[in-house]
Amino acid sequence: MKNKYLIRMEEPEDCLIVSDNGDIYYRMFLDPVTKLLKNEFDCMQFHKPSSKPIEYHEHDQGTETFFVTQGKFLCNCMGRGFVMGPGDILHIQPWMGHGFIPIEPESRLNILFMGIDQQVITQNWKRLQDNYPGVYEDLAFKRRFREFSGSITNRTLPVPSDFPPGQVQQLRPAGTCLREHEFEGIKLHLKVARYETEGVKEIWELHMNPGFFCQWDDFIPEYRLFYVTSGKVRCSVKTSSTETLEFDAVGENIISIPPYTPFGFVAIEETRMYDLDCAARLQDFCEEAESLRHNDPGKSQDKAAIMPLCKEYGLNCTDFGCT
Repeated sequence: MKNKYLIRMEEPEDCLIVSDNGDIYYRMFLDPVTKLLKNEFDCMQFHKPSSKPIEYHEHDQGTETFFVTQGKFLCNCMGRGFVMGPGDILHIQPWMGHGFIPIEPESRLNILFMGIDQQVITQNWKRLQDNYPGVYEDLAFKRRFREFSGSITNRTLPVPSDFPPGQVQQLRPAGTCLREHEFEGIKLHLKVARYETEGVKEIWELHMNPGFFCQWDDFIPEYRLFYVTSGKVRCSVKTSSTETLEFDAVGENIISIPPYTPFGFVAIEETRMYDLDCAARLQDFCEEAESLRHNDPGKSQDKAAIMPLCKEYGLNCTDFGCT
């Protein structure tokens, strides 16, 4: 029986849509959720270098977060050219021109959408390609189609340029972050801030030591989405008042938790995992917790003093720590 809380990204049977036209191996992992159309997560794997570049374009709404997990891409963002490799992240907001050219075989982009109904867009162009050969391929039609879908494509590729990664504001190279915080058993790297997602959420990279755990035992109205890149976490999901499902998530797995579902996890190994849908003001909480640690070190070790701070900033966990 399929585990609806776990998506093994390398297994086609766990994907909603799978296609391979010889140039691009495409997989869709998750439907968009809520009126914000967030959490749709897709993968585009380009078999050949330069075979099917993503043309330079921009969107009139919504955000996209690109994760390079394999190979390399020559990228252009707002007229600045640079190369992205494994572990690099690019976060795009409305009206930011961007495009990608794969420069190594089997280069792979994972794409997280918010406010862009890519599922409907994909369904429409696939239906056209499957049933009306040549229609979607017509450049004039393709331009109308994309503009209707909120993608502005009448852009000329900018003049080739080569910028150091530090000069591309939207790029988060592997190993870097906007802010770093460290607590017992975990380092938190802020990859995408709330001011970059219209105030909806934050994206964090979690570096967890074995034994770090976090538990959400309340029935909270939040979707939660985690992407494991290395290591192993053991998850527990309370599926009813009497039953709990336990499973392990490893590299290239997604943990997807629907609203009103108590759950938790513990790191079995040293693990890196993205929290892709952090609704809490976790950056604010970390600042407050660090101030408390500086001003009153004894109180900062008292979980009874920390938990009210968690609630104040929307961090709805009921327990956390390192065994």
